[in-house]
Amino acid sequence: MTMWSTLRPGSLTRRFAIAAAVLTAAAVLLVAAASFWLVNRQHAAAVAVLQQRETAYNANMVGSTLATLASRMTDVANSPILATALVDSAGRETYLTPFLGSLRQINGIPVQVLFTDFEGKPIAGNGQERFDAPQMDWLRAQIDRGRDTAAIFDGPQGAELVGVSLLRYSRTNTPEGALAYKIGLGDLRPVPASVLTWTGQARVAPKAHSLEMPVKVPGEFAHLGLKLRLDVSAFDDDLGTPWSQYSLIVATAAALALVVFLLGSRLSLNLTRDLRRLGQFAARLGEEGISERRAELAGSSETVTLARSINRMLDHLQRQQADLQREHQRKDEFLAMLAHELRNPLAPISSAAQLLRVLFANEPRIKQTSEVISRQVAHMTHLVDDLLDVSRVTRGLVTINKTQVELGAVVREAVEQIMPAVEGRHHHLALEIAPQPLFVSGDRIRLIQVAVNLLNNSAKYTPDGGALQVSLQEQEGQAVLQVRDNGIGIGVELLPVVFDLFTQAERTPDRAQGGLGLGLALVKKLVELHEGSVEAQSEGQGKGSVFTVRLPLLAGADGMAPAARAASVPVPAAARRILVVDDNVDAAATLGMLLETAGHSVRVEHSAQAALAAAAQDEFDVVLLDIGLPDMSGHELARALRNLPCCGDSVLVAVSGYGQAQDRRMSEEAGFAAHLVKPVAADELIETIARVQTVRI
Repeated sequence: MTMWSTLRPGSLTRRFAIAAAVLTAAAVLLVAAASFWLVNRQHAAAVAVLQQRETAYNANMVGSTLATLASRMTDVANSPILATALVDSAGRETYLTPFLGSLRQINGIPVQVLFTDFEGKPIAGNGQERFDAPQMDWLRAQIDRGRDTAAIFDGPQGAELVGVSLLRYSRTNTPEGALAYKIGLGDLRPVPASVLTWTGQARVAPKAHSLEMPVKVPGEFAHLGLKLRLDVSAFDDDLGTPWSQYSLIVATAAALALVVFLLGSRLSLNLTRDLRRLGQFAARLGEEGISERRAELAGSSETVTLARSINRMLDHLQRQQADLQREHQRKDEFLAMLAHELRNPLAPISSAAQLLRVLFANEPRIKQTSEVISRQVAHMTHLVDDLLDVSRVTRGLVTINKTQVELGAVVREAVEQIMPAVEGRHHHLALEIAPQPLFVSGDRIRLIQVAVNLLNNSAKYTPDGGALQVSLQEQEGQAVLQVRDNGIGIGVELLPVVFDLFTQAERTPDRAQGGLGLGLALVKKLVELHEGSVEAQSEGQGKGSVFTVRLPLLAGADGMAPAARAASVPVPAAARRILVVDDNVDAAATLGMLLETAGHSVRVEHSAQAALAAAAQDEFDVVLLDIGLPDMSGHELARALRNLPCCGDSVLVAVSGYGQAQDRRMSEEAGFAAHLVKPVAADELIETIARVQTVRI
């Protein structure tokens, strides 16, 4: 009584108890169905055994007939009287007639018999012999070879088995003639539903319900490979399933199943009504997201408790969602502004370094200085890009532009980029790249970023004078890039989360390693976007680490990888009149000087109003606009320039510190032909000007 008293009407425990009873009834029906299936299987197995035995019996009948035929013909052929008759040519027919009269049938099957001399010329037959020319030619060939054998020929009435037994003279044991015999294979069939097949016969697809069994025959017929194929479909009619009895069982089981189904459906609907309402609410929540809607507090006590807990959780999540959205928006705005503010001073530094490299190409110290500046600008640019990538990674907005990429060239370029850091810490770098090209489908820039981040990570966490090893090989249809070092290693507690955002090893007080903890997280995301995998291994602190990237190789690659762009400033085909507008005086000045060294005519302005005044006085082929101008945005200035008659054919190019997707989209909508992100490489700038001018023409 105590147990049943707990099963209150509003309790799910009582409902589940009823459901258990229903499931038990269903299990009984399943057992009955399984028993029915086993009985039917046993019946089918018994029928199959009978079919096998019937086929074997008929095959034995054919073999017995052929054994009798071979025995009879051998006995006749071995008779010394026949050999004497063949030697005594005057009385051949007198000797042969008694034998011919007894060789007309074997086990009721008509037999054609023919005696020939040693040249294969017919002497006498049993009156039924009909040997055609190919058969006689075959007979003479066997006499010449001196062997007893048999063969199958196609005849007008179907396939025919032709055999020969040589007649040998007892004194010399030489063939003095031959006993040829022939029977129709159709006459050998024990039942009409059987068919004889043999080796070399044209392939005939067997019927759906047929069995095949080899026929045991004497040695002279063994090479024929005779088999008996029996159509056993008649057994299905004679020994078919007793459907009348089974139908009664099936009908009873179906009726019981219907009752159980209706009862179970009814019970399940009553049992799960409130749960289904809660499930529908959860489904709408998954589709529509968190809103003001809440779960209905109705149904069993357990369901009400669950719904109340869900509502409290939704209230909490809604507050958290609002806070996260505000923080996320502030973070994106901060990162975009930070990137813009960092890129603005980097732009003149980069342009100045490129000017030094071009103007003082013959001065080694100045060239070396400009290269140092360029490397540090590139490093700062990569840090800025990584900061922006954090936001895109967390929101799943990182995209790749896939082309055919040769990984060997990618690794070499990554090594070239990282060499200053390696040489600065006196590391020993060993590079091992497969001799054959390894092509993948991927984004070349992103793949270089993967390799650079891995190498930079190993270089940072390996003490001065340490060893780095880079290997690129092919394994089981995949390209395997492995970066190994003998640095500080990865602790057991850090290894599972080493690819998480902002995860870093323990820092020294001087933060000699640097970085923001973004590199490995970006590596993992970029590798996954390339349908690959990355893993980290380490035996512990002070024992180094191994990072392994696996990427699927590209099938059917044409063996030609896109060539890397040259680092020098290309000279355009024709000089252009260019207007540069940027409120950063240094950035505008260095950009103008860089364009002038490329042969262009350049005018520099630092405000939107000054740019409009200059455009009204002169015509320009290309206008380079900064987006963040103080008196008017670059987008508004672009629209204003388009309204001037003299700028109708000018090409507008945005040069901005803002480089996110929405920034590029806004530039396109404002009428810009291209959007370049500061700091702009000289070759990219000149190439873009040439490209947009070509498109405009």
